[in-house]
Amino acid sequence: MTTRYASVGKELPLFAENEDAWRVDPEAGIWSVADGAGGTGLYAGEWARFLVGQVPAEPFKTVEEVTEWLSNHWGGFFDQYQARAAANYLTELKFMNEGSGATLATLHRRKSGLHWSVYGDALVLCFNPKTGQLTASNPALSQFAEAPYLLNWQFPCPADGFRSGCWPSEPGLQLALCTDTLGQYLLMAYQALQGDHRELAALGQLPTALGNRAAAHQRFWQPGAGSFSVQVWEPLWQSLVSPDRFLHYTQSLRASQLLGVDDYTCILIAY
Repeated sequence: MTTRYASVGKELPLFAENEDAWRVDPEAGIWSVADGAGGTGLYAGEWARFLVGQVPAEPFKTVEEVTEWLSNHWGGFFDQYQARAAANYLTELKFMNEGSGATLATLHRRKSGLHWSVYGDALVLCFNPKTGQLTASNPALSQFAEAPYLLNWQFPCPADGFRSGCWPSEPGLQLALCTDTLGQYLLMAYQALQGDHRELAALGQLPTALGNRAAAHQRFWQPGAGSFSVQVWEPLWQSLVSPDRFLHYTQSLRASQLLGVDDYTCILIAY
């Protein structure tokens, strides 16, 4: 088993700020990514890093387990950052009223299989190079048209934001965890190369950045001209050899209007 991973902030190389977080622990069989929601509350990147650090040894299977886990752990984060926020009245008011938000994706390797969970629009993907089939924790592109569900120490966790499942552990499978915008690129490219333009065409009618990207994918990819494995998955794998390569890879996709502006994080595990 080989694991590669990389993360770059949206403003690199000018600014290093990155509100994504990740955890790679092959010995424990735990991988996770979190995407701090900078438009919600305060300390989003710090909250994302806190969450991945607290992912438990056993996989999440229900939203009630996520709720209990959050209830048992958020206090440590709050105590640390409430003290920081208290230095300014307006900062503390925002922190107390809005909390901190992030999405989360987890993968646990156990004897019973590969257990995945997501809260919000982060993605876990399973790719079979032999068949060319890509399976996703949530394959619907429509999930990116609305504000994502977020884990927030200040508010309850609506059940609609949670998904979980288990894939059989088979030799040759490749698993990826990625934050929303990079995952969106992979799903759009896969649908376009499969010749499945239903969702892409519907989104392409929207006068939004998401709609523009959906239309760009329809124009860019030609079904039958090459496989998803060769044109998309393998270049992603090769980009993860170093942060510089990953930065160049994401900048190239942005220049082709196939990838939105965001922080990008990907963990890819090859069996």
